[in-house]
Amino acid sequence: MILQPLTPKLSRYWRMCSTKRSILRELQHAHLENVHLKGKVLDLGGGKRASYNDIIKVDGQVDTININDLYAPTYMHDANKPWPIADNSYDAFISINTLEHLENDVFALREGLRCLKPGGQFHIMIPFMFRMHGSPYDFHRHTALGWQKILTESGIPESNQRIEPQMWDSLATAFSFLELTRLRYFKPIVMMVGVLRCLGIKSERLPPELSKSWEEWALGYYLSGTKPL
Repeated sequence: MILQPLTPKLSRYWRMCSTKRSILRELQHAHLENVHLKGKVLDLGGGKRASYNDIIKVDGQVDTININDLYAPTYMHDANKPWPIADNSYDAFISINTLEHLENDVFALREGLRCLKPGGQFHIMIPFMFRMHGSPYDFHRHTALGWQKILTESGIPESNQRIEPQMWDSLATAFSFLELTRLRYFKPIVMMVGVLRCLGIKSERLPPELSKSWEEWALGYYLSGTKPL
């Protein structure tokens, strides 16, 4: 299912403005801090140099797959091609800001799900309204509906999936897209506008009537869920 974006609130504002990271990266880190995985974890695009290694909590073993040997992955492999991993081998599958760099992103996603045990978790983050950034290539931007269709056709029913638009508000998205977050003194001002726009909203997530227009300004998406038993 596609969730409504989180409401910009003062309690979140202070954390969002306390670092030099981009708005999208800060939103991603806030979600990753709540991820706690157990058992064997497969990380597409990760490795010993991944910036999020110290954020995600893992009680168990983490194996990585990456084409870049600088990350010292467990499997140095082109993820666009069949993975050298047996079916149902891992308790969790994660991928952070990687699928957009793969020509065959849907194939890679399905390979990750193939390697996941029934009942296993997946946590995937990808940018949407974000500039092209080669590593060395940048191929894709799918909408929330696009990801919902891809997951469903990959064997994950809507009841097992959560697609969360990652954003603050439309002004913050425009500000971030132009990479003006590097102007650190303007970032708190721009983000405070989102807080003021939502002062009367007490719910954790934006109400449906507001969410419908705001979610069109998503900086990225957080896909999570479980593989059916």
